[in-house]
Amino acid sequence: MLKRKAYDELMKWKESSKKPLLVYGQRQIGKTFIIEQFAKENYETYIYSNLDEEASFRAIFKQPDRTVDNIILSIRTLRQLKDLNPKTTIIFLDEIQSCPEALSSLKSFKKDGRFNVIASGSMLGLMDGLVKEKDEEQSKEMKVVSPMGDAKEYQMKSLDFEEFLWANNIPEDAIDLVRKRIQDGDPIESPIYEQFSKMFKLFQIIGGMPAAVQAYVDDPSTFSNSSDEIEDIVVQIRRDITKYNTASNAIRTAECFESIPYQLANTNKRFHYSRINQEGIDDKNTRKAADKYMENILWIEHAGYGNFCHLIRNFSCPLKGNVEHDVFKIYLSDTGILTHMYGDKAISATYIEDTAFNQGAIVENMIAENLSKCGYEPAYYVKKNGKGRLEIDFVVEFFEGLVAIEVKSGKDRDAPSINKILEHHQVKRRIMLEKGNIRRSEDGIEHYPLFAAAFFNELDQKPEYL
Repeated sequence: MLKRKAYDELMKWKESSKKPLLVYGQRQIGKTFIIEQFAKENYETYIYSNLDEEASFRAIFKQPDRTVDNIILSIRTLRQLKDLNPKTTIIFLDEIQSCPEALSSLKSFKKDGRFNVIASGSMLGLMDGLVKEKDEEQSKEMKVVSPMGDAKEYQMKSLDFEEFLWANNIPEDAIDLVRKRIQDGDPIESPIYEQFSKMFKLFQIIGGMPAAVQAYVDDPSTFSNSSDEIEDIVVQIRRDITKYNTASNAIRTAECFESIPYQLANTNKRFHYSRINQEGIDDKNTRKAADKYMENILWIEHAGYGNFCHLIRNFSCPLKGNVEHDVFKIYLSDTGILTHMYGDKAISATYIEDTAFNQGAIVENMIAENLSKCGYEPAYYVKKNGKGRLEIDFVVEFFEGLVAIEVKSGKDRDAPSINKILEHHQVKRRIMLEKGNIRRSEDGIEHYPLFAAAFFNELDQKPEYL
């Protein structure tokens, strides 16, 4: 059984919140498993329904009288329960995106305040397109659905690196030591540094999808079992693209999704619409392709399969105010899926550290994933012409200001942009993530191992009142 941080979040909700809880995130990241574990361990009565599969339970929320009393009476009747004690009962509405009326009922449960309700969903950003008539070919307007204060929201993701370390029996006090070394800027003890580097390499191959991690933990002598699990996940993603799109949109969304690994493999990792079908990248084709594929790109974002990294115009806070919304890179939300899509050669090259294989896309995706799981929304900066030409892989906003991040996946440590960025822009810190221990160079650049991206919060010093 994999230990998940989400369990602690569920306990915090139980102890403090009066609202229903809405857990969302991409499919197959373990939402149902961890909520069921929590419910069974903390409540006497556990009522579960998969609303995607149970039409009779969906009907409860479609009846004219949708007061809490009537909803509960219908649930008791359907589940043959004579009575319910609200204090010791929890109701889990899984796949709530399949029943918008159930999502709306969270407002009633919040106002009523008696019952503990958890809802979960995987496609909540795509509610308008979830019910698709077979003969419908027109594109549907997509709408991001939010309970607007009627529920406490928690976004769950695949396992982060720390959870991956737990799964592989790395001592928690070793993790605490690494966290402290990163926070203080001190070198990590060599044996621990080497083991964490090895684990981070494995994390790039296996990723954080629970089924893949469990398969590897059960038999760490081979990657074939975890690879089979990832293949099943990719197949399910492709099925979801078909299920939750109209026929014409499904084709375009699939084209966008399948193009992501190859867009990242380019030296310029920026996502080009016109590269989806290799149509060329002149301005005319770019505008035409953007109009054609924009809705499909949004589908990938709202379904949780991609981490978007936008170009910024300049280095100033807040970072969100300086992004170019139509210029971006798309990283897959789980790097194990990306490595798998590149094939066995990529898995082997990552494992044996074959320098002849360009691992830049995999490593950069890994950094983007870890920064996202730390709660950051990384951007990037490029200026190729004129004075101040720079290319910065990632820019994040710390409490103290902006941080420029350069990622080095191989032996080449040359980083001219991060060396000269202070000549043209104001950033508080310059950080190199590389294959090496913690150090600080004379020019003030901070050097951290690649796996430090998973502990980036330790570098972001906030005042105690926050």
